[in-house]
Amino acid sequence: MPEGNFSTLSKWVTPITRRKEVDLRLVPLAFFALIVIGTVLLWSPWTHRAGQSISILDSFFLATSATCVTGLSTVNVAETFNTFGQGVLLFLIQAGGLGIFTASISLVLLSGQKLSLVDEYTIRATMGRLQKVRPLDVFIYGCIFVLLIELAGAIALFYRITEALPDQSPWRTGWEAVFHSVSAFCNAGISIYPDGLASWRNHADLLGIINLLVILGGIGLMALINLRYFYFWRRDPRQRGQLTLQTKLSLATAGILLVLGTLAVLLFETGYTLAEAKGWDSLSWAFFHSTMTRTAGFNIVDVGAMNPPTLLCTLGLMFVGGAPGSMAGGIKTITFAILMLTAWSALRRRENIQVFGRRISPQLASVAVMLTLLAFAVLMIGVALLMITERGHPSVETSQHWLGLVFEAVSAFGTVGLSTGITPLLTSPGKIIIILLMFIGRVAPLMLSIYLARAPRPWHLRMPGEDVGLG
Repeated sequence: MPEGNFSTLSKWVTPITRRKEVDLRLVPLAFFALIVIGTVLLWSPWTHRAGQSISILDSFFLATSATCVTGLSTVNVAETFNTFGQGVLLFLIQAGGLGIFTASISLVLLSGQKLSLVDEYTIRATMGRLQKVRPLDVFIYGCIFVLLIELAGAIALFYRITEALPDQSPWRTGWEAVFHSVSAFCNAGISIYPDGLASWRNHADLLGIINLLVILGGIGLMALINLRYFYFWRRDPRQRGQLTLQTKLSLATAGILLVLGTLAVLLFETGYTLAEAKGWDSLSWAFFHSTMTRTAGFNIVDVGAMNPPTLLCTLGLMFVGGAPGSMAGGIKTITFAILMLTAWSALRRRENIQVFGRRISPQLASVAVMLTLLAFAVLMIGVALLMITERGHPSVETSQHWLGLVFEAVSAFGTVGLSTGITPLLTSPGKIIIILLMFIGRVAPLMLSIYLARAPRPWHLRMPGEDVGLG
């Protein structure tokens, strides 16, 4: 993508990049406006199947879930909405996903500032051979990148579904392929099949396509572009390019978590939810669940029937989420990696945090701790409120009891979409709490990253130092 490709469009944007301050309210207001539009459309009778209707609260819940690419739903999407209604959901998922992928870059164009997620030097380092492109070029290139990946996924799913269901209408097969490709890459986890993807659980190749789309959507735009222009097979380092530290950490952390999640499912679910799996299907199902905990939310087995140890491991994976600037939620893999590296450096009595031949700033470790504590505090408040609103209600009379409420809250905040089955059973106040957790979990990390990227205020007065004891 040469520098001049978008020069004409860049000239139109230049006049609005002179503002020195960007209003952080733009992010939540844009998402809220999209949710309101989606709520009205999903509530409208012409989006429902004959004889079906949903309340305004359920419409608001589903619109928030789709826009925040979460996947939780109080109704069965396939049985409630017609093709037009499913198209509205697809629009909300795509708009919400693109918004997350490109919101940071858009704010840079509006503010003229250098923000960490789309810092000029970060973009130049990440894009390697495209060092001279401008933020607007990255914005447009990112949209094209997303659409191309989703198109490739839709084509692969189309051929695979056609082989499995040769008698089905090509138009219907095409619609199912497009919807699930977008839903998977955007990490939404919403399906237009009545039983989700459970009917495809014995088709490892189809599940593999969904897994790949979810993983790519959870890596992040900058890492995807970095990988696109990294020619690992070339011997000359100048022509090969290089992977940035963020890309390396994103890939390494994601790989480790995927393996650990797969092993946990194989260990705790053999003889339970994996009892029906035959041969390699056990590994396929386990890897699929591990991938979906990274904020996608598709399921091929009854999550509510899983063992508590599996649910506990799933909670941890949902809390971590995916990479910064990706479709995924959670505290992000980079935050988790920095926390682990900080602990490892402290254990080895090292002053510096080093990894892959690079040193990480101590300030990043402080920010990682702050983000984790804030996320934990929000979840604690959310769970406490759910325990109050759902007391004595059927939503807690499930096999998992209060663990189901914790699971629901973490799934909403991490924009995952997995559920033990209590979502439709929630009270109206409980649904509102889940809506707030989904919205906060989607919007707050982006706003915090932009806020923290601003230059710190100088502090000229330094107090005398004194150590304190720990442990």
